Amino acid sequence: MGLITISDHIHDIAENSINAGAKNVILEIKETDDKFFFSVEDDAGGIRPHILERIFDPFVTTRKKEIRKVGLGLPFLKQAAEATGGYVKIDSELGKGTRTEALFYKTHIDCQPIGKLADTFLVLLLNQSISWEIHRCYNDNCYQITSETIDRYLGKLDTPEKIEMLSQFLMELENDILN
Repeated sequence: MGLITISDHIHDIAENSINAGAKNVILEIKETDDKFFFSVEDDAGGIRPHILERIFDPFVTTRKKEIRKVGLGLPFLKQAAEATGGYVKIDSELGKGTRTEALFYKTHIDCQPIGKLADTFLVLLLNQSISWEIHRCYNDNCYQITSETIDRYLGKLDTPEKIEMLSQFLMELENDILN
């Protein structure tokens, strides 16, 4: 399988939003002891209906062939989620945006590892041309981080020190909700 962890899938879907021209992206993760749900919602203008009906077909992509010749991220996500008894769902309204959601059953033998969510969040948040909103829950423990908050406390992420501070902060948030 092309994407090793669930975190890789989250990054791939968020990158799809960026590449489609999103200015605002909301990432929601709800995890329990036996389930892992995520959604990525954007304002990139939606997916044309003739593409949406084939969106899970391997090699379907809206990117120029010179940039990307394959379109395997969504088929891999669908295969991975359904292998656990979960699902993937995409709702898109042309001119508005797209919401992709996936559910994995963590207790299923075929469930991929979660991966390093803090690292995924860091990579996404480094793209400061996007307004990010990340909501993360594990059971009843939750946190939220936004681009606005990062800008208020760190400003432009233009030095290794600021990036390291954000990285440490994200790891602490993850550790706090998991323990």
